Amino acid sequence: MTMTPEHRTAVRNWIRSTAHPLTTADPSAPLDDLRPLLDMLGERTAVMGYGAGTRGAHELFALQVRVARLLVGEAGFRAVAFDQDWTLGVRLDTYVRTGAGDPVALLESAEPFCRTAEVLALVRWMRAFNEDHPRDPVRFVGVSPHGTGRSAYDTVAGYVQRAAPHLLDELESCYAALRPEGEVAAHTRRFRALPDRRSWRDRARAAHALVAGVPASDGHAWALHNARVIVQYHELHDHDDDPLDPHNMACYERFFAENVVWWHRHTGHRMLFWTSSSHSAKAPGRAISFPPDPASASPNAGSHLQDGLGDRYLSLGLTFGGGELATYAGTPPHRVPGPVPPLVESVLEDDVAGDYLLDLRTGAPPPVTDWLAGTAVSRAIGPHHDPDHDTAHHMTGGSLAEWFDVLVHRRHVTPARPLRR
Repeated sequence: MTMTPEHRTAVRNWIRSTAHPLTTADPSAPLDDLRPLLDMLGERTAVMGYGAGTRGAHELFALQVRVARLLVGEAGFRAVAFDQDWTLGVRLDTYVRTGAGDPVALLESAEPFCRTAEVLALVRWMRAFNEDHPRDPVRFVGVSPHGTGRSAYDTVAGYVQRAAPHLLDELESCYAALRPEGEVAAHTRRFRALPDRRSWRDRARAAHALVAGVPASDGHAWALHNARVIVQYHELHDHDDDPLDPHNMACYERFFAENVVWWHRHTGHRMLFWTSSSHSAKAPGRAISFPPDPASASPNAGSHLQDGLGDRYLSLGLTFGGGELATYAGTPPHRVPGPVPPLVESVLEDDVAGDYLLDLRTGAPPPVTDWLAGTAVSRAIGPHHDPDHDTAHHMTGGSLAEWFDVLVHRRHVTPARPLRR
């Protein structure tokens, strides 16, 4: 809809009368200002996806930490899933459960956008929580198959050796050359360079079918899903470069959701899915513009999660105004201007409302409901950002009412803190 001054005034009046003020982004601060979120969740929510329009803002990361503290500590959530590698997630989970390993070294091998002091603070908080709750721990889950390492293959082979040793030779024949030797990134480049990747993908699928046919005993579900993640790795990287989807994001999105849903159904845990809003929003028609990459459109993980979980999936989006951001492309922090139309953040910004938590499902007058249901353009900043063309970095293809159940808006941001020993 066209945003007239009258519509803008109606939206801001609704926000002022409805939103819950947020008083701090300090990750270790008391959680009183966030507690209204507990009522917004309801008892049916099994998974809450939450992400921001950038991975470079300290305050937004810190608010994600605070939300995790609240939902783990007071709402019984027992898993935090990241769009990080599955096998790295297993090692980080070992740390938060047992204290074994070096969390800094582990995060140094994570995707660049998770190599931050804020993510380290969450991991250390999870470890401290588990020290106090050894019989009811919170778990760390990586849901991306992009860098599946040897440990997944070893898990599968170990189970087959115990449960059906006569099938071990057949399994190893399937996995011949598939199991990475050395750095996974180098292994991936070799796989991508093969003239025929299909035979490797098919052998990964055959191994999964073999494990599925082994009589179930203790550890079977875990081994079978590791075999499934190995299949995902080969399906993800068995693609030819598409100028409209050069990173095969459509495949990533399906696998993020598949692995979140598997963990929830296998463990019964209520889960947080920590990611970006471009992944967590319920956005089947999502179109992303990340200059200089061409704009691309595909259903995202949040839409797949909604398909799988229905109203048991809740989407929380974190939006922001201006300030300064870190990047994860090796460039220095840079300014981000205050939002201007057509960005929805230009309407969400309000001197009176400040920083706030807002349930988009609460009753609103018709001008507001019309705006919430209209096609939205929301800020989405990836590894590169040009402040002089800020509005070119965005997500569209849906509405705020479709994408998010709840919003957190932060007016001013500063750069995320780099990971340091």
